[in-house]
Amino acid sequence: VSSSPKVNVALVCLHTSKLYLPSMMKTTNALLLLSQAAAHLGVDDHMVAVPMTQYKHACGLPSNLSVVPQMASQMAAFLQGSKVPGAGIDEFTSFKTVHKDGFMAIDCVKDYMYYNGDKFGDNKHDYKLGATSNVSIVHYDAFVAKEDQEPMTQKVCFEFCRTVPNMGFFGVVNGRGCYCTPYFEPMESDSSSCDAVCEGDTTLMCGGKAKSSIFSMHMCASTGADVKEVSGKAGTLKASMDAKHKKATGLAKDMQDTGTTLQKAFGKVGDSGATGLMQDAKVFAGEMEKQAKAVKAITDKLGGLIKEAKGMTKFEDPAVVTKAEGNMEATEETIAEGVAAEDALDKLIELAEEASVADAAKQYYPVMYFVDKKYESVPSTCGGATVEKPIVQSSKDGCAAACDASIHSCVGFQYFESGSKLCFLFSKFQSAFYYTGCKKGSFLETMKKEKEATCYAKLSKFEGTSLKVDKSGKTDFGMKEITKADRCFY
Repeated sequence: VSSSPKVNVALVCLHTSKLYLPSMMKTTNALLLLSQAAAHLGVDDHMVAVPMTQYKHACGLPSNLSVVPQMASQMAAFLQGSKVPGAGIDEFTSFKTVHKDGFMAIDCVKDYMYYNGDKFGDNKHDYKLGATSNVSIVHYDAFVAKEDQEPMTQKVCFEFCRTVPNMGFFGVVNGRGCYCTPYFEPMESDSSSCDAVCEGDTTLMCGGKAKSSIFSMHMCASTGADVKEVSGKAGTLKASMDAKHKKATGLAKDMQDTGTTLQKAFGKVGDSGATGLMQDAKVFAGEMEKQAKAVKAITDKLGGLIKEAKGMTKFEDPAVVTKAEGNMEATEETIAEGVAAEDALDKLIELAEEASVADAAKQYYPVMYFVDKKYESVPSTCGGATVEKPIVQSSKDGCAAACDASIHSCVGFQYFESGSKLCFLFSKFQSAFYYTGCKKGSFLETMKKEKEATCYAKLSKFEGTSLKVDKSGKTDFGMKEITKADRCFY
């Protein structure tokens, strides 16, 4: 790709410490980080205006470079397994696509990388980075076919190096020695300067006999695409979280409302076991509601970030790029919060509901069957030790399936139906209430509303035994208290 450059001026900090720009730096602002790095290192620095030569419209286009196939495949394999940020994550083909849109001269140094960072070229026997950063410089004359090599200039070297992934800099030595490098590291040297003219353009300097003219390269501006990608991830998560929030809120409301209604009803007749269960339901409903609100707060935040991202344009403006980068960082952090919050809500939802399994309830008998079969069909409630959490909106078959799933701990369940449905799993029965005053033709039936309260025990656990009060304490099954109520709970 050949094109006419556009020259901009950027402020850059020049100093004599090792410089490294990760490939993920995608904006002109990244170059200004050089001065911040220098300040952090405590080195002497000064700010100067440096022209940047730019070719923005070439970004992402195919390169017309002809390279030695064997060397290209060798370098691609190395880069794919190296420790350079980004390498080994996304597949790529070296020397095919333009990754950088500009360059600027930043230093004249004897570069350690030129002498000791060549894994494949003439200096490969002096390579010393395998045990540390495991990166390599790339020489123009080693990778570009000889018949396709051009007289060296700054632009020729840039057009080569901008196609190599993960390279943030390029250097030219002695007028013609072009190489690409992920960073440069000054060595001790003499007082000579970069006074060798470029082989292909004698008006420009391309290093010296032992020193390199070092140029930084600017990553192609992909901020707009990056913002869109991150916002897309946020939108997908938000949709999922919104659905979970809606579901959990509905479950919590049903559990809270039903628990409140039945707690009042059973409280009036002194059924402490049932009122205790309703209190458990209200507490668990509160837990779900609290987590649902936490999820809603995060989805609202994601919504705001997505809206902000959609309104961003003119990504060539550094101020917009800075704002976009802040948006992406905040979005990624919020996504992480959202994933954790959604996972916590998922667990609560899983505890609060149970899918029906056909005929699962057939293996469960009313608890009064094991006390006094005469009252097997009357409403009953149980108190005792519970397992798991209250379950809402589940049928008797669903409650039975939940008890079956806790095969080693669950011996039965309490089922309520009053508008919505609630059930509680028991690991041990300790008390029971049974109501003999609930007759057909009641007010509830007149209003065509179902209302049921029945405690069920698993037949396989109690067949051949009795759950009557055992005052002797000789059995493991006998209840401590059973109350007959000659009235109805509604």
